[in-house]
Amino acid sequence: MQKAKILSVFIVAFIAAVLIRTFVMEGFIVVGASMEPAIKSGDYVFVNKLAFIKSEPKRGDVVVASPRGGNKKLIKRIIGLPGERVSIENGKVVIRAGRLDEGEILAEAYLGEGQTSSTTGISLIKLDLEEYFALGDNRMVSIDSRELGPVDEWDIKGKVIGSLNLMHFRYKGF
Repeated sequence: MQKAKILSVFIVAFIAAVLIRTFVMEGFIVVGASMEPAIKSGDYVFVNKLAFIKSEPKRGDVVVASPRGGNKKLIKRIIGLPGERVSIENGKVVIRAGRLDEGEILAEAYLGEGQTSSTTGISLIKLDLEEYFALGDNRMVSIDSRELGPVDEWDIKGKVIGSLNLMHFRYKGF
């Protein structure tokens, strides 16, 4: 009787853990420097998979996405929103909301000192109504929307809500 009760508790806990990881929250270990200085290689990030059920991603959100529906998960920052036009001019991201809009240089306080956006691969991109433009904070090493193209809203898996580095006892919320 006692063994059956322990087994049933274990099974319920296992099913609950699988459901939570599949539908609610997931963690990833970061490999690579594309989001430095905010998120470093080796950090453990927490991803809220329900974050965009009732709301859309906002500019500045750090998300996990699988571009083009692939299996590889990338951690990037949302820069351009649906319907906008995005360009990189002289190392600065420029956002244009309307057709005649001259554009606004995006203030990017999260970039590391001296960081700019490489102009490689982008002059002007018009985002469809279900597309986002996402970049890594460490623009010199990041493979992101400049090379992979816009991220479809269905390819965004969740919002990064925090990162933990056990080596340096550091937690950072987003």
